[in-house]
Order: sequence, then structure tokens, then C-alpha cells
Amino acid sequence: MELATTEIPRSRALATVLVLDRRAVGAWTLGFAPVLYLALRGGGYDTIVYSEVGLAAWWVVLLGVLTGVLPSARLGRLAWVCVGLLGAFALWTLIAVAWSESAEQTITQLGRVATYLGFFALGLCVVRRDTVRQLVCGMAVAFGIVGLLAVLSRLYPGAFPHDEVAVFFPGSNSRLNYPLNYADGTASFLAIGLPLLLAVATRARTLAGQALAAAAIPVSVLALVLTASRGGVLTAIVALVCFYALVPDRLPKLATGLATAAGSTILIAALLHRSALRNGLSTAAAVSERHQLTLLVMVVCAGVALLQIGISLAARYAVRPPALKVSRRRSRQLTLAGLAVTLIVAIAAGAPGALSHQWNLFKQTDVTGVVSGNVYSRLGSVAGSHRYQYWTTALDAFKSKPLTGIGPGTFQFYWAQHGPIYEYVLNAHSLYLETLAETGLVGFALLAGLLVALLAAGIVLTLRAPPLARATLAGATAAFAAFCAAAGYDWVWQLPAVPIAALLLGAAVVAYGVGRPRQAPPSSQTTRSGGVLRGWLPRVTVALLALAALVAVAIPFAMTSEIRSSQTAARAGHLRVALADAVTAQQLEPYAATPRLQQALVLEVLHDYTAASAAIAQATSRERTSWQIWLVRSRIDAEAGHARAAVRDFRRAHLLNPRSPATAL
Repeated sequence: MELATTEIPRSRALATVLVLDRRAVGAWTLGFAPVLYLALRGGGYDTIVYSEVGLAAWWVVLLGVLTGVLPSARLGRLAWVCVGLLGAFALWTLIAVAWSESAEQTITQLGRVATYLGFFALGLCVVRRDTVRQLVCGMAVAFGIVGLLAVLSRLYPGAFPHDEVAVFFPGSNSRLNYPLNYADGTASFLAIGLPLLLAVATRARTLAGQALAAAAIPVSVLALVLTASRGGVLTAIVALVCFYALVPDRLPKLATGLATAAGSTILIAALLHRSALRNGLSTAAAVSERHQLTLLVMVVCAGVALLQIGISLAARYAVRPPALKVSRRRSRQLTLAGLAVTLIVAIAAGAPGALSHQWNLFKQTDVTGVVSGNVYSRLGSVAGSHRYQYWTTALDAFKSKPLTGIGPGTFQFYWAQHGPIYEYVLNAHSLYLETLAETGLVGFALLAGLLVALLAAGIVLTLRAPPLARATLAGATAAFAAFCAAAGYDWVWQLPAVPIAALLLGAAVVAYGVGRPRQAPPSSQTTRSGGVLRGWLPRVTVALLALAALVAVAIPFAMTSEIRSSQTAARAGHLRVALADAVTAQQLEPYAATPRLQQALVLEVLHDYTAASAAIAQATSRERTSWQIWLVRSRIDAEAGHARAAVRDFRRAHLLNPRSPATAL
């Protein structure tokens, strides 16, 4: 009898351990899998790619809630507020169809936002207070792998996919853009991962984990430098400053930072002294330089790993001298004194004049800031980015409709018509200004409210957390802050790998703030009550939200899939099949212009100009400010023998994009 009573608690304890392990694995996988997958699929920029993962995320949420498996812990008030803000932003995007210049583009943006909402909701459902560390570790591994692959793609380009960017922009191969196919986006992505790697390098439970994370940092920094991205460098600075401002017991963390900085400096110096390699050449000299740098990378990473093991052992077992024990008050005083000295020195060195000069360069349009033969010289200047022109045009668009905006996804049309210079631009290169322009004050308030709430919660919870958890939260919060910074000067919002990683980290911070998870009730009670979502109303609410989001993601996904099928069939010469697929796409989105444009192009190849004219006319009626559709209509009308209509259509295309050589009169 005594043996029986002791056996029951053991079995329950073993079951509890297994449950905790399963949840930890789930959190680790959630941090690792989507981030790595999206990064290696061009950052998830393609509608098909991010829609696939968005549908998967919402199906997991829906099935988990209906079966009572999710959420794994109770959702706090902050979680509901954040879900409400992002959900309201998605709803406002849907409402904007009523006044948008392109319902198709707006619905596409709705699918993107719904995907982000799905991962944020999934993060809130999966991550608990005691699994935040696992999610951060999984994500850090993903960032480390991406950094390594990015460097290897430059050292051994033959083993990686062909550089698609160089096909459209000859000469751009001097800057590393793999795997996100955008150099600045790749740089910002890698910069966001730096505080996560630092958090693991300083707080992982095993020495091997700390050593591997530390060794990954110089590789990521080398990849960042290979992108020659000024925005990426700025994002890295924000990430590191935030991490060291929030992390406790900074001395060993600073030692790790110095060790990784030394390794990074060696690799950067070696890169800069190898001109053929840094310029992306394929000569025999470049091949030799690649092998040399590969060997050096291995040596440096091994050295940094050994240094980190020594730092970790010293932090665990060495007795710290009293002089190195600095109180929080003393640390604050030293920080303020350092900032004051830095400010005085900067003013004395002429920093205000230098900033004024850089601002004038930033506004110019004809200065590249690149010294011939050295693309990395652009890191010392802010000239030639054209962001000043993008941002002022976005502000003009906002002023035209300050409350509602011009419509999500339509900045490209406003820029083509009103932009001060000729350049094919889709985004305003700033999430905040583009949101103001496209969704007005209402959309901006909702999205900015979400980001501010998550960032503020991360800072407050990090500063209040115990030392063991604070380093992990500091890494997550610093990475989220870096994303907020990068979103201010680049279009990382359109690269789902970046915002999904940031929102998962935000969800982890919110989950930590809820408190310790409740004790799981008996299985019979869990089934009747739906787990921690007690009562039918919360479960039905989440289920309806998931169903609505699934529809929002599925519609542009299905339409785009049919258009791609039509284009593939047309290239293969199967024109009737291509036409049928275009008609199917039209049925999926009757309000869209692209299916009718595709029909017109196929009918044009079939020499059915009457039907092609009718199809392209329907396309222009659904996207009246798209100069490209008017240009195609002009060509079709000319082929159909309608000369006056062709001239009229061409003039319309010119008015919608007056600076383009394609529409020059």
C-alpha cells in the first residue's frame, strides 16, 4: 500500500515533465521554423509564400482552440489589447476598400496583415512564461544559420541559387543580398538577430550553447558588412545599445561583446583587404581569396567560442573584485556622465555642422556616396538613397486624405504620378509614413499603438524581471526595438520574415507578463471548459476570428496562384488553358484588375483584339490610376486599329507617370 502511494506521485511528476518538454519543444520550433523558412524563401516577400505560412498558422490556432489544446496559458489583458489593435488595423484595411484606388492591392495588404496577426495570435497561444527562453533560443539558431548561409553564398556562390537581383539590376552583385534578395533587408534581418545571439551566448544553460552562439556573431556581422547597408548598420547599433541598456550584470556581457567584436573586426579587415572577394568577382584571384577567408572564419569562430567558454567559467566561479561590483545607482551616474562627455566632445568636434552637411546630402538625388571600386565607402555617407523624396511624397499623400489615407497598397500609384524623380517604387521605405499615407490617422494610430504597447511592455517587464530571465527578455526587447527602428527607414514590413520574427518576440514578452501558468485542470474538465479559455464566448470569438482571417489570406493566395498558372501556361504556348486560369482568377476576385489584364494579354497573343480591348477596358475601370494598364490598353487599341483611342490611352498613361521614359510624349 505504501509502495502504491509513492508510485502515483512519481508517474504524475513524470507526466508533468513530459508535458513541459513538449511545450518547450513547441515554443522552440515556433521561434525557429517560420523565421528560417521565410528567410530562405526570399524573406517571404512573395504573396504565395507568406500566404501559405499564414494559412498554416491560422489553422493551428483554430484547431488548437476548438480542441482545447490552445492557448497553453491564460491570455492577459495586454494580450487581448494587442490582438485587438492589430485586428482593428486589419479591419480598417478591409474597410479602406471602399475608397482605395485599387481594391485588389488593398485586399492583398489585408492578407498580409492577417498573416502577421495569425503568427502573433499563435505566439500568444503557444508561448508561456516558462517557455519564453526556448522561443528566443530557437529564433537565435535560425538567425545564426541565416548569417552562416549568407556568408557561404558569397564564399561559394556556385552552391547557392542564382542571384535573381543581379538579373534586373546589373552590377548589384557587389552587395550581398542572399537570402532575402534585398541587401538592406538582409542586413536589417541579421542586425535584429544580434541581441538574440548575445542573449543566448551569455545566458544559455550549457557552455556549448554559449560558445556556439558567440561564434555565430562574427559570422553575422561579416554578412551584415557584405551587404554594405547603412540601414543595417544603424539597426545593429540600435539593437546592441538597447540590449546593453536592459541586460543585468553587464560586465560578463560586455566581455562577450568585446570578444565577438574582436573576432568581427578581424573578419571585416580581412574582407576589406581582398578586393576581388568584396566586389563579388568570379576571377581566379577571387576564388583564392574565398578559400583564405573561409579558413580565417573557421579560426576566428573557434577562437571566439573558446574565449566565451573562458568568460562563462570566470563568471560562474571567479570571485569578482570589489572594484568591479558597480551598483545600479553608480552605473546610472557613470552612464549619464559618459553621455555628457560624448555630447561635449561631439559639439567641440563640429558634429552639428557635419550633421547639417549629411542632411543636405541626404536630400540630394544625384550623389551616390560611393567611391569607385569600393562599394563599402557608401557606409560613410547617407547620400543617394532617395528616401527623402519617398518620405516627402508619402507626406503629400497623407495631406491629401489625412483621415482615411489613399488606400492600402496604392502608394506606388501616387508616387508614379506625383513623385519628384523617376524611379520605379512600390513602397515609401518607411512603415510609419507609408501607413500614414495609405491608411490615414486611424490606421497609423492602430499600428503605432500596437508597436508602442509591445515595446513599452518589453522594457518594463525586462527591468522588473529576475536576473536569470532578464537577459532573455533584454534580447527579445532589443530585437523588437531594432525592428521598430528598421521599419522607420526601410520596407521591412513587406518582408514577412522580419515582422513575423518581431511579432513572435512581442508575443513572448506579453506571455511572460501574464504570470505563471495556471495548474492544468483534470482532462475531463479541460474538455468541457476549453482549457484556459473558459466559457463558450472566448472560444467562439477566437474561432470566428481565425475563420475570417483564413478567408482574408486565402482569397489573394488563390487568385495569385491562378494568375501564376495562367502565366506558366502562356509561356508554354497553352493559350486556352492560360485564358481559363485567368477567368478562374477573375471569379475569385471580381473586383481585381490583374485577372482581366492577364486575359487581355492572352487574347492579344491569340489576335482576338476585340475581346482583348473589352478585357483591358474592364481592367482600367478597376484600377484607374495604374499607368501600366493604360499603356497596355494603348498598345491593344493600336493593334485593333483604334488609333485615336490608342493615343488617348497613351496620354492617360503619361499623366499617371509623367517622368517615365516608357510614357514620354
